[in-house]
Amino acid sequence: MPERIKIGYVGIGRFLPEKVLTNERLAQLVDTTDEWIKQRTGINTRRIMSSDESVASMAIAAAENAIENAGIDIKDISCIRVGVNTHLRFPSLAAIVQNALRIPNASASDISAGCSGFIFGVEEVFNRLHFEWMMFGRKSYSLVIGVDGMSLITDWSDRKTCVLFGDAAGAVIIGPVQSGEILATHTRTQGEYADLLKLDAFLEVPAENHKELTFKKFSLIDYPFLSMEGPKVFVVAVRSMVSEIKTVLLNYNKINGTDLTEKDIEYVYPHQANMRIILAIADSLKIPHERVYSDGVKNYGNTSTASIPVAYVDKWGMNPDALVIDVSFGSGFASGAILRKTASK
Repeated sequence: MPERIKIGYVGIGRFLPEKVLTNERLAQLVDTTDEWIKQRTGINTRRIMSSDESVASMAIAAAENAIENAGIDIKDISCIRVGVNTHLRFPSLAAIVQNALRIPNASASDISAGCSGFIFGVEEVFNRLHFEWMMFGRKSYSLVIGVDGMSLITDWSDRKTCVLFGDAAGAVIIGPVQSGEILATHTRTQGEYADLLKLDAFLEVPAENHKELTFKKFSLIDYPFLSMEGPKVFVVAVRSMVSEIKTVLLNYNKINGTDLTEKDIEYVYPHQANMRIILAIADSLKIPHERVYSDGVKNYGNTSTASIPVAYVDKWGMNPDALVIDVSFGSGFASGAILRKTASK
C-alpha cells in the first residue's frame, strides 16, 4: 500500500459581481441607515448579480480562475463538488460547471449544507483523494466551489435580512502538495435547529385533493424567501463554531499525539456571517481580532458558501507555514472546520 501523501490547496479563485450595493442605497429601499447596518452587522457593502449573471456563471468563472491559478490540466480533475443553496433547479450545478469547462469523466455533484457547503465539500474530496491514493495509487485533483446568489432568495423589503447578504463564488483545486497540507477536518449537522433558518416553501405537497388528484397551481408569486430568527441563530452559531474549532484540534491531537490548542492557531477564516458573530468567536477562544479574517463581511456581506474561499484570495501567500483554521456554520444547522498549514514559499 502506498505511503500517505500530503493533500492541500493547489490553486484558488473567486468571482465577485461588479455591482456594489451600499448601505446608503439600502436605506432608500427599507427603513434603515448606514449607521444601523454597521452597528448590527459590520457590513459596508455587498455585491449583487446583474441581469446577465447567474449562480452558474459565477461558479464557472471562479472555477476557471482556480484552475488557472493551480496550473493543472483539467483532465487531471477527477471530482467536482459544489456547495450551493440557491441553484433551485436540476441538473446539478456541478454538472453544469463540468460541461462548461469540458472536464471529462469527473464525479460531479452538489452539496446542500447551508453556509457550510464549501467545508463539507472540502472534507469529502480530501477523504476521497486519500482513499484513491491509498487503495489504487492514483493521484488526481478535485475542484471544490462555494457559490450562492443570495439576492435571489432575499426579501428586499425585510430589513432584518436584506442588509446581510451578497452574491459571490469561490473555488479551490485540491490535490497532492509538497507543503500547505490539510491536517484534519470535522463536520456535523444539528437538525433540531432547522426551523430557525430556512427556505421551505418548495417542500409543500402540491396535491390539494388526493382522492380526485387535483393539484395546486404555483406561480412566481409563490416564490419563497429565506426566513431567519436572528437572535436565536446568533447564539447557536457562536457556540457551534467555537465547538468546531476545538473539535478539529482534538481530532488532530488524537491522531498525532500532539497537544495543539487555540493558542497555536495563527489565523482563522470564519464564515463571514456578520461582524458580531466573528468577534464573539474570537473573544470566546481568546484569539486576537487581528488574527481573524473579517474583511469579507465588511466588503462583500454574507455570501453563504462562498465566504471562506473568497477570503483565501485576499490572504493567499500570507504567513508561510502558518497553522490556520477555517470554520463555518449555516442552516440545518450544519457546521464544520478545517485545520491546515499554509504553503511554504
